[in-house]
Amino acid sequence: MNILIPHTWLLEHLETECDPVTLQKCLSLCGPSVERIYEREGDSIYDIEVTTNRADAMSVRGIAREAAAILPQFNIDAELKPLSASEIPTPNSTLALPTINENDALNKRTICIVLSSINRAPTPEWMAQRLRALDIKIHDAAIDITNYITHELGHPCHAFDYDMLVAHGNTITITEAQPGESFTLLDGVKYTAVGGEVVFKDGTGEIIDLPSIKGTANSSINENTKRILLLAESIEAKKVRFASMTHAIRTTAAQLMEKNADPTLALDVIRLGIQQFQEICGAQVASELYDHFPAPNRHEPVTLSSTNLLRYLGVEIPLEKAKQMLERLECSVTLADDSLIVTPPSFRPDLTIPADIVEEVARMYGYHNLPSILMPTAIPTTPPANTNFQLEQHCKQFLAALGWQELYTYSMVSESIALQSGHSIENHLKLQNPLTDDRVYLRRSVLPSLNEIILQNSHLQSLSVFELAHVYHPQKNALPIQELELSFVSTQSYQKVKGVLEVLLRQSFITLVETPEQPVENTPFTQRAHLNIAVNGTKTESIGDIGVLQTGYVAATINFAILLKNAHSHPKYQPIPKTAPIIEDYTFTLPKTSNIGPIITDITAVNTLIHSVVLLDSYQANHTFRVTYWDYENSLTNERVEPLRKAVITTVETAHTGTLVGTLE
Repeated sequence: MNILIPHTWLLEHLETECDPVTLQKCLSLCGPSVERIYEREGDSIYDIEVTTNRADAMSVRGIAREAAAILPQFNIDAELKPLSASEIPTPNSTLALPTINENDALNKRTICIVLSSINRAPTPEWMAQRLRALDIKIHDAAIDITNYITHELGHPCHAFDYDMLVAHGNTITITEAQPGESFTLLDGVKYTAVGGEVVFKDGTGEIIDLPSIKGTANSSINENTKRILLLAESIEAKKVRFASMTHAIRTTAAQLMEKNADPTLALDVIRLGIQQFQEICGAQVASELYDHFPAPNRHEPVTLSSTNLLRYLGVEIPLEKAKQMLERLECSVTLADDSLIVTPPSFRPDLTIPADIVEEVARMYGYHNLPSILMPTAIPTTPPANTNFQLEQHCKQFLAALGWQELYTYSMVSESIALQSGHSIENHLKLQNPLTDDRVYLRRSVLPSLNEIILQNSHLQSLSVFELAHVYHPQKNALPIQELELSFVSTQSYQKVKGVLEVLLRQSFITLVETPEQPVENTPFTQRAHLNIAVNGTKTESIGDIGVLQTGYVAATINFAILLKNAHSHPKYQPIPKTAPIIEDYTFTLPKTSNIGPIITDITAVNTLIHSVVLLDSYQANHTFRVTYWDYENSLTNERVEPLRKAVITTVETAHTGTLVGTLE
């Protein structure tokens, strides 16, 4: 997330004489990256990239806090100023606060107060100038104050029309929307809830706010507003993300709250809001403060030893110096037994393990100050064996161009998925410390995982997926054998899948020659045939399998090491033949259970003059084969080919129960 911050606004929170260019350099070396500096409205505007886990730095105050900790590392004086907001004054009158029906599972904190005598004054020029510099639209002071405070402190707040709330029961219920309920936001756009969005409802059950995201039109400030309810809430981050993304409502408030903005900041937000409304709009405090905060943020201490600090960084930083760095980041730090015991502040929920603390010390020390040591040996230039990334990429791009979807599935599988490989569970490797309890076995086949994906997308009539990944075959008292396999599962027909494999192999000038049926053992297939390729024109080698899974989907695997060994970047040179071929098409009616591969193999074996046989087309039980006769040395005559024709027909009729459509002339 990027945030824009004017330099003059930053100096209201940061005591320093540092100029913008120097500040940009120092912050970028040790903290949020200041990507550029704009000149707008007579001010220098920092464009700062903040990593998504640092919601605490997504505000003027947050960047000032970072700068106050980082600049002293560069011998530049800097100190974070205290917040200017004063304590909440005693109310001049006592208006009834809304009855708030809390839901602690959905909302961490609710804090609000009623302000009366609101003067709808124009936004002061100093505030308007800063908001314009941030590309925020100007309205009037009563509306712009909440936007201004959100950007300044990094926690959203919202102003309700108090009299509208009173007219509808003066009640706020924090709940989840039901499917079909509607609400209209401030911009007039109407939405329909899908169910599960956190909303505020009034006494009549009507939605009056999409909290931590955007207000609704039926409770917002209007030209007649004289009294407001200034409120800040902290909706559960996952719920904010769900509602914001579901309805494509991407506001600054949503981006802050979905990243776990610190609910502790809400009190400072209300205090500053009261001060701004008093100074700009002449507001008066008209109620007591309501503050429901059942579980304030408390982070567990993290212990970091000097040994681990040295091991991670490669440079020795005294613990006392590291302690000072962390304390400038507002961590509570104690030294004990050659270790740091670090308690993060409430606004740093990202600091949970020793590595997080090491990272904070490293960036404060300066990544640029860490030693850079070259490898003690020359960088290897020989690629690993059985590796050809160019061929891998070519195969993936080819399959993608045909409409196949590439997947990346887990190498660790559940027991049920492991058993679908055809191997017993005892013949799988089981991890002693798996990341999750449901995926504990190293897979021996990728096909069950791909099959699972297609089942999960059964609403798609046609789906073909592939994955290039390792499978793991156990060895006794040794590490498993890792084989790289290119695996396929498709809802398409057997013939189409096999055709894709033939063309894929042909891209590497490899010929698929036959697929004799094999018994189905220790495989995911219910029907299976080997995929064989021609090697040196004299023998064959098995490169994989093709078959049908229990779900009825067609699947195949290719051993990538064998593919790599036999692949060529260009065809083998062959002289141009002196003679012409004779090409003829034969159509046979075949039984439904016929396999095309063995038929092609048997036709090819009839005579050496048969150069090639391909399946040209199929319609119901009729299949057309194109047979090419060719003698490279002597031109073929009808007399020489006629007995070959008869032999081809006889082979199909006797070996495969086929019937020729038509007659030979």
